[in-house]
Order: sequence, then C-alpha cells, then structure tokens
Amino acid sequence: MANIIKIKGRPIGIFGLELALAKVRTLAKEQGLNKKEAAAFLLETIEKKNYIPASTRNDYLKAFEKLFEQDKQNNSHETEPITVRILGPGCIGCNQIEKLVLEILSEKGVAADIFHITDRDEIHRFGVEKTPALVIGNTVVSAGKIPSKAQIEQWLFMQQNRS
Repeated sequence: MANIIKIKGRPIGIFGLELALAKVRTLAKEQGLNKKEAAAFLLETIEKKNYIPASTRNDYLKAFEKLFEQDKQNNSHETEPITVRILGPGCIGCNQIEKLVLEILSEKGVAADIFHITDRDEIHRFGVEKTPALVIGNTVVSAGKIPSKAQIEQWLFMQQNRS
C-alpha cells in the first residue's frame, strides 16, 4: 500500500499512513472499532505529522473510512502461505519450474514456502517416479514435465482458495 489517498479525486501524499493504518488495525481488533471510529483515530494520528486543512477534515474522514474498509476486506482474506515443493535433482527442468513459480508469486504478491527437494528417498515418498515434479500443498500436480506458467498459476490459486 502506498502512502497516498484520494481526497475529492485528487491523490494526496500522507506521511506515516501505513504505520498509522497498522495501529488502527490493531486497535480495531482489540477494541472493536467501527469504521467511523477508526477513521477518526487515523485522522488524529495523521494530523500529528501532516497538515490537514480544517475545511477538508470531513473529506479526509470519508477517505479514511473508505481506506479502513478496503484494508479490512483485504486483510480478511489472509491465509496461511502456500507450500510448494519442486522435486528433482536440480536439473534445468527443476530450475525452470522454480523460476516460473517465483515469477507467479512475485507478480501476484502471494506468500509461499518453497522447497527444492533433491533427495531421491524424499522424492519417492511423494510417489513420484519422473522428475521434475511440482507439489502444491500436499498434492503432486505435475511430474515428468515442465508445466506452462498458466497451468502453474491455476494450480497455485486453486490451492490458495482451498486454504
């Protein structure tokens, strides 16, 4: 999130917005603040380090209410990180799959625990005979080939939606 909000359609830079929003998020959880109370606290916190013209206070409050509501919705979807395992000896195919997975996660801003497993016994525990293989969660989704970026993305987000 950037330190910018829109007031009457204009982008306004706010010093310390992310930190203030994190404080409000914590307070909202602890004290059960509604969006109006959260916006008022946010405005009070922001005013300490930013100039807020008196004539625009209500506009800021509305913008902060909207921001708090969006933040609350975004954070309500937080899930455990996806676990991704690339199985194989470290060959070109394994490295290509790992590169694709990292690209997708980076592009989408999704957290994941990634493991590259090279131990043959560990690979066989997954029932994999051919490498490279890709395991998302605890499911082998591909073995013996390099799947397309689109296919990997689909598997990753199917798993994320199950969490």
